[in-house]
This record gives sequence, structure tokens and C-alpha cells, in this order.
Amino acid sequence: MAGKKGGREGDSLLFGKYRLLSRAGSGRTGTVWLALHIGLEEYRAIKCVPKSQVDYETFRREALILKELRHPGIPLVYDLEEDEEYFYLIEEYLEGYSLYALVRKQGVLQEAEAVRYGVQICSLVEYMHSACETPILHLDLQPNNLMICGGTVRLIDFDHAWIGRTENLQERYGTVGCAAPEQYDADRTLDPRTDIYAIGAVLRFMLQGTLRPGDGQACPISEPFAAVISRCMETDMDKRYAAAGEAAEALQRLLAGKEPEAYKNEPPSLTLVFAGSRPGAGTTHLAFGLCRYLERQGYRALYEEHSRSMAVRIMAESLGARADGRGLYRMKGCWMRPWYGPAAKPREGRRFAVVLKDFGMEWKAAARALKEDNAFFVGTAMASPWEGGQAGRLLEAVCAERSKGDRRVLVFRHGAEGFLRTAWLRRALYDQMEGLVVFNSPEYRDPFHPGQGENFLKAVWERIEQSQTPCTEKRRKRWFGR
Repeated sequence: MAGKKGGREGDSLLFGKYRLLSRAGSGRTGTVWLALHIGLEEYRAIKCVPKSQVDYETFRREALILKELRHPGIPLVYDLEEDEEYFYLIEEYLEGYSLYALVRKQGVLQEAEAVRYGVQICSLVEYMHSACETPILHLDLQPNNLMICGGTVRLIDFDHAWIGRTENLQERYGTVGCAAPEQYDADRTLDPRTDIYAIGAVLRFMLQGTLRPGDGQACPISEPFAAVISRCMETDMDKRYAAAGEAAEALQRLLAGKEPEAYKNEPPSLTLVFAGSRPGAGTTHLAFGLCRYLERQGYRALYEEHSRSMAVRIMAESLGARADGRGLYRMKGCWMRPWYGPAAKPREGRRFAVVLKDFGMEWKAAARALKEDNAFFVGTAMASPWEGGQAGRLLEAVCAERSKGDRRVLVFRHGAEGFLRTAWLRRALYDQMEGLVVFNSPEYRDPFHPGQGENFLKAVWERIEQSQTPCTEKRRKRWFGR
């Protein structure tokens, strides 16, 4: 990078567009820098590769592969640059830890957490293998190339990825402990099962802290989970899972409690029924925010759209996301099912601990859903005196059969300080007060990155969790937010 940057990293300029801030990491082929796009004031990751190590076509291949992928778990590529000495790949900057650094810092993971991360990894690999007519193989799936960003797994470093016939791939690379046996033999064909071998190695790493069998911590692994790892890492390719989706389904069965005894004590699925007093009350905003919060806490949560807002499809179109075989999208770190209409029957698949059903203004449908045994109502309304009556009518229409229960929360949007103590609010909700908990939502523009709104979402969820056990009379009378 000679001639492109000054003496201090903070003063370094690249092509007049980027201010280099710090070295973010390094690998076999180059160095990654954290940079700031001066015009847009956005962070970028810039991968710097010496021309002495790779030719242009090899370097360009990584960018071309990334260009074909549009998935929230895969970084966007913005541009290619070069000077006399280096090639530069400008990518989306991801804030988080590599899986390797996370395990080194915090120690090995609990099995349930490793399974949850494993499902995400399988989903990413399954997307890569199905995104184009010819499968895209990563060929270097390993803990340093998996980023944990707020509980979401993201896949990086595609410089060894390949699309097309692998018979032409003479130079083969891989990480010891993760590379499949066929990667060491130039005469053998590589296919999606090569990446599946690496999935098994990563699963084992999360529980043992090493890529070398027998060198890790002696952490117990349940027999069903060990069976998944063993099948992924079969020496004979024909004995491995045929597709990453099959490995994901095997892990999902562990989470669903159908195999190991350890998962049979998980609580039953909880349904959260969302409805709003009027359009603009923040129903979808709150449901998205709470779904993302639950994912960050390690819960398996699903957002379901039960109104015709089309929010999920609009988001999918903007992100270029595709639905899986069950009609679900994985976006912004959340599982989402769009509105398919009343005739569509969801395909059976993974089981979720919490299902967030957003009915918007469909009060009658919300009332029917609330009749489920394990359902909890979350209502939204605007914080203005003239709309208090509408909030009361919402509760009366949706919660008629549960008006005296404590499985209800009402969230007012953007009320001023002291709003929850106003006399008009008490009068408006007088007939609904018993067991009702009322919150005042702070302003947070992005429900997937709520900032200070995180504490609010935490309080709402804690209140919902309390309802899963018998309530004391004292808490039953507490209708204000915690």
C-alpha cells in the first residue's frame, strides 16, 4: 500500500475515498483493514492482497462469487481496486467475533448453543449450494471464517470458493482439521459434501475447542449430536449427508427434543399474538424488534405475518433473500414467514420456541389465535389522550375471554415521561386493568438494532416470561411496566 497511506493509520487515505482506521485481521493471502468511506460515512472492510501472491483472475473470482450471493449472512461486495503492488476488495464491514475468537475468549459452548449455531451454518451453506445453477463451494469453512454478529452467524473469506467443475481445480487448499480427505487428492471430484465435512469439524470445535480430534476439552457430547458430527465427517463421501439441508434437519430434531434426553425438558412453544389499535401504532416494528431480541438471547423465534402488510416480502426483495423449502426467510438475524393467505398450509419443519404472530388490524383473527393454550397477547396503541378509547376497544375485541387474565401486555408508542401515570389512561382502560401490564415504548428507528430500546424489549420479554408460571396476587395487580 506504499504511496497510498501516510504515517498514521487514522490519516491514511486509499484512492481518495477511504480513510484507513485500523488493521482488522490477516490471512493466508492478505490483510483486512477497517476503513471509513469518506463520502458516505460508512464503515467498509478492505481486503488487501499483494500482486506477488495471486494473479488478477484468481483475485477477481472471489468478487464474482460474492456478486452472485445475496444473503444477510454473507457480506456484500462493493468494489474492486488495484495499484502497482496490491489488489483491493471492498466489502461490507461486519462487527463481531470470529467463532474461533469467541471460543478462545469464552471457552467451549454448551451443546444447545452449538446446535443453534450449527443450524445457522447449515442454512448458509445450503443457500450457497442452491443460489446458482451450479453449486458454489466454499472449500474453507472453518472457525476463523465464521463471524458471530449479535448471535447471528455470518460467513466470510471466499478466496478459495469455487463455482463450476472441480476437475479443473488443480491447486487445492483447506484448513487442517476442517478440510475433507478429497481436498488432499487432486484426482478426486469435490462437491457439496466437501463443505458438509467441514460443518462437522466446526460443530466438534464448538464443543471441544480444537480442530484436532482428542486434543480438546473432555466435554460430554450427547450420542445424537455425536452421530450428526460423525455422519458429516465420514471419510466416504457417499455416507455423509447428501445436502446441508439434511444436516440442518438432523440438528433441528435435536432442538425439537425428538432425540436426546437433554432437550426433552424445553418449555412448550409460546405464541405471541400481536395486534394494533390502528395503522402506525408500531405493531410490526415491535414484533420485529422482539423477534430479533429473542434470537440474540438464544431462543428459536419465528415471525409470522398474518396481515396483508407485505412487510416480509418487501424486505426480502430489498435484501435479495430467498425463501427456503418451508417458505421461510432468514433476514436480519430472524426467521420470517410472509403472508401466504388462509389456504396455504405451512410445510412441517423446524420447531420454534416462540412464534410471533402479527395480525395488525385483524382483530377477529387475533382473537381466534389467542384461544390457543399457550398464547400471550401483545397490543400496541398510540400515546395520545384521544386514542385511549381505541386502545380499550382493541383489548375488549381481542381479549374478551381473557380480560381478567395476566397474559396481556399493551405498549403505547412514544408517550412522554409520566405518560403511564396519567388519569385519562386509567379511565380509558378501567375495565381492562386487572392483570394488564402497560409499557411506554422509547424511540428506536431500527427494530433489528434497537440501541437503547434493548432494555425496553428486555422488560417486555421478562414480563411475558413471568406469565409462564402461576402469578402472585401482587403481580396480578401490577399493570404498569417494570
